[in-house]
Amino acid sequence: MDDSDALAATTSLCPDCLEQVPGQYEERDGGVFLTRECADHGTASRKVWGSFDHWDWAADFGPDPEFDGGDLAVDDDHACLAVVEVTDDCNLSCSYCFASSGPGGAHRSTEEIEALLDTVEDAGGRPIQFSGGEPTVRDDLPALVERARNRGIDHVEVNTNGIRLATETGYAQQLADAGVTAIYLQFDGLTSETYERIREVDLVDEKHAAIDACREADLPVVLVPTVVPDVNDHEMGDIVQFALRNRDIVRSVNFQPVAHFGRYASNDGRFAIDDATRLLAEQIDVLDPRDMLPAPCCSAYCQIGTAFVPEDTDATAAAGCSTEETDGQANCDDTRTDESFVPLTQYVDDQLWDMLSGMVDEGDYMELLAGTAAGEEWACKTAGCCGVDVPGGVEGLFDEVVPVSFTGFMDADAADVNRLSNCCISVPTTDGDLVPFCGYNMTTEDGEYALRNRNDWGGRNAVDGDRPAADSAAGYQGDGTATDGGCVPDDCEGE
Repeated sequence: MDDSDALAATTSLCPDCLEQVPGQYEERDGGVFLTRECADHGTASRKVWGSFDHWDWAADFGPDPEFDGGDLAVDDDHACLAVVEVTDDCNLSCSYCFASSGPGGAHRSTEEIEALLDTVEDAGGRPIQFSGGEPTVRDDLPALVERARNRGIDHVEVNTNGIRLATETGYAQQLADAGVTAIYLQFDGLTSETYERIREVDLVDEKHAAIDACREADLPVVLVPTVVPDVNDHEMGDIVQFALRNRDIVRSVNFQPVAHFGRYASNDGRFAIDDATRLLAEQIDVLDPRDMLPAPCCSAYCQIGTAFVPEDTDATAAAGCSTEETDGQANCDDTRTDESFVPLTQYVDDQLWDMLSGMVDEGDYMELLAGTAAGEEWACKTAGCCGVDVPGGVEGLFDEVVPVSFTGFMDADAADVNRLSNCCISVPTTDGDLVPFCGYNMTTEDGEYALRNRNDWGGRNAVDGDRPAADSAAGYQGDGTATDGGCVPDDCEGE
């Protein structure tokens, strides 16, 4: 490799075989590329960051992880979240699916799930997310939630497309009663066209119905858009505004720019989170790209975000009434509009953010993003002791804060073993390890998985290309049920 434009050396993975190889970051054409050389497959170079200036700025935040050799695993005390996959079955068969799941997939046995929960419990009972496939296709999901809560796992969120929440009366309440603390809701946009292109079926009504059901059950919602260039990236600003208007139940937004996992194999459409951030800033007048600050626990290049807070955090004043008029309760209609919200950086500068970040326990960070009571309690305590000065006081700030973040999942194009070894999103295994989520889902350019199929963990050897074609409505009938379907080879790539 030519050292003339080198920025930093690392241990990378060959995108063809996923073996560890030397790699280096290079400045080129204003952006940042990761170049690596494999003795068997030659040189590979991929653009991983859109702007060198932004890459250089982000380097000042967060930890500077370094791989110390051995198998890839996440330290027990570092895992923000453990993703527990309970099924390969799904009532959709989306083009952009990490797990390559779909109708007809197998459920994991209760015994295997118990072993995964053993791993999480032995790691200190970190927050978990039940995922899949689509976890709500399991009728025993509420019972699985209860099993997790009975082990002392306080934060249990469910990663779902929302179809069952939307179509089955009382299901959201069942999950809430079982102990679910947040719904991690697939939410790609506000238009039918977006869902037809990404999920191959119009799900707009289902998304709104799912949110309404969660509102009735007082079950917090995190909106999770998969963002695809030239498909729904123009809707990011509208999604943030939607979250602000529904902040009574929508607690945060986590944008996930599409990465090359599972069925989305081509690298033609990948875009870095700094590019996505700049695009969001173009859509929201009060937002600057550098208002999105790196997350506290993982690499500065894995997750960035901010929080939108009211310019006037006193809800009673904003509603035009006094507490005397409401017997001490600020229950007047809040007339504040979404345009009244500004990024947290209005009150917290880079240096203070870096200091606050260093005080964050990884579990508390996930609780804060999900808008749970525990997360808000931590945030208020930390901000109060560090002298964060906002109108209306710290308590008022966190009453209505709406975090907005970007997660840049690491595919083989961007494989950096240093960052993988410091991953704060983990997957528990039946043999007692927490492995990095991105490593678990990473595939070669030929679609072979890196970690899913190791040690009899129950994963697949390669991406399952047997999914419905685009005109088959992804197997969803509109009533919560799914159909089988096939696809022609060219359609199975997920472009």
